[in-house]
Amino acid sequence: MGIKVKEVTPGQIEELRERFNSKYASSPPPEPFHPIDIDRIRNDHVWLQRFLEMHDLDMDASFTKLWETCIWRQSYGANDLDESKLNQEYLKEGSIFVHSTDGDGKPLLVFRVNLHKKTKNLDELIRIVVYWVERTQREQHMTQLTIFFDMAGTGLATMDLDFVKRIVETFKQYYPNTLNYILVFELAWVLNAAFKVIKALLPPKAVEILKMISKKDITQYIPKDNCLVSWGGGDSYEFSFEPEVRRLPAKAPATATTTDDDQFADRKVTFANTAPMVLKESNIGEMHTPSEGMLRLDPKDFVNFNSKNAEATLNLKSITSSAITYKIQTTSPEKFRVRPRCGIIQPNQSAAINIWLKSEHQLSGENKDKFLVMAMMAPGPECGSTDVSDLWRNKASNAADLEQHRLVCRFDDKSGSGGGGGSSVHGTKSDCASKASKTSVDCKKSGLKSRDPAEAMARQLAFTQNLQYVTLALLLLLFAGFGFLMYQQLGHHGSTCGHHSSHGHKSTAYTCPKRK
Repeated sequence: MGIKVKEVTPGQIEELRERFNSKYASSPPPEPFHPIDIDRIRNDHVWLQRFLEMHDLDMDASFTKLWETCIWRQSYGANDLDESKLNQEYLKEGSIFVHSTDGDGKPLLVFRVNLHKKTKNLDELIRIVVYWVERTQREQHMTQLTIFFDMAGTGLATMDLDFVKRIVETFKQYYPNTLNYILVFELAWVLNAAFKVIKALLPPKAVEILKMISKKDITQYIPKDNCLVSWGGGDSYEFSFEPEVRRLPAKAPATATTTDDDQFADRKVTFANTAPMVLKESNIGEMHTPSEGMLRLDPKDFVNFNSKNAEATLNLKSITSSAITYKIQTTSPEKFRVRPRCGIIQPNQSAAINIWLKSEHQLSGENKDKFLVMAMMAPGPECGSTDVSDLWRNKASNAADLEQHRLVCRFDDKSGSGGGGGSSVHGTKSDCASKASKTSVDCKKSGLKSRDPAEAMARQLAFTQNLQYVTLALLLLLFAGFGFLMYQQLGHHGSTCGHHSSHGHKSTAYTCPKRK
């Protein structure tokens, strides 16, 4: 089925492609986009068509989202994501996998919600979702998918609205018109309010593809032979993870007029022999260089986000007699917007780095969100932005001549816009900062209002669930009270009859029925 869209013409696709090529030539990004994404834009039409469809043929909106998506894909490492970079426990437990197809032949991205636990790391789970989408679209060229939420056996303990929200946001932001259906299977009555929450998270166009189904009507969307046995079908499949077998891409013909493609080809070869440039919690600690030889950071150890606007400023100062170049990375690239992410600083000069926490995200618990600032000597004072991109593209993240500084993300009211001197870093934390180790930061007491409209729906769901429990308890009390009154009435009735019969008295006010 898919969402209803306007028909896209070849001329509109070509116009979007020309806009991209023009900007890429005149104002290239600090880090070149991945060659696979460049190839999709320059030599294919499906991806460009999806952006135009999702934005009702609005050329400006389509171009803006295309550019932002390319930036995200580069920073997230979407094209290079494989099973070795995933949480193996989450990957192999079978809570998220792709299997079978719907009635339109679209692959099913299955979420077994009863296997989910709210204590799981959402960033790691979303990474697995992105992996399955990317893998499926590699195996079946840019295919649409159907999300299948298997809610059978799901209760309040495993229903995680934050996880559902992250799934929806990922598709909404970075995978335009990729979903054929969103199927919610066997939703328990106590979770009916979740239906409203999910609908509120979806773009208006996507609401029409959201379907609540059960065993009775599942065959309207998935053929019975394609349904698992637990769904009432005949497919006895049991999940067992199988690694992806990647096919080597065909080598593109060289062109003398496009130098960017040659640079991307070099970058792809270089990355195969160097450490990954997207950080993980497991390796960022090994990259930390405690001494200051090139850069002085302010703040030194933290990225202090203002609790009112979720913004931070990081000041970098060169303390060398030569020009240096820097690059900034994070363990959670999908959460933050960083400007600029790399550049050059002349001797004894400073650069201000602005960092924003995106409104749809929160800081992870236990200080897991970190930034890594890397610095190395520039080849010369005349080094330009293109040279900087080339330097970092060909640089291994564990090279000996790199200086590296690790910073932990936190909320801190007293940090102003996030900059401030070193003393403010080690000063007394605000109420929000003291709670940075929790899964979510609650700043209601300090007057911070929620910036996420879905949170109101989540609170409404919790209220509805509690109301259902209270109603059930009152009904039980009512039935118990009614039964007690009936018992008292029957007991009094029997004792009265027994009293009169034992004394042989006749009562004019009350006559016991005769036994037959």
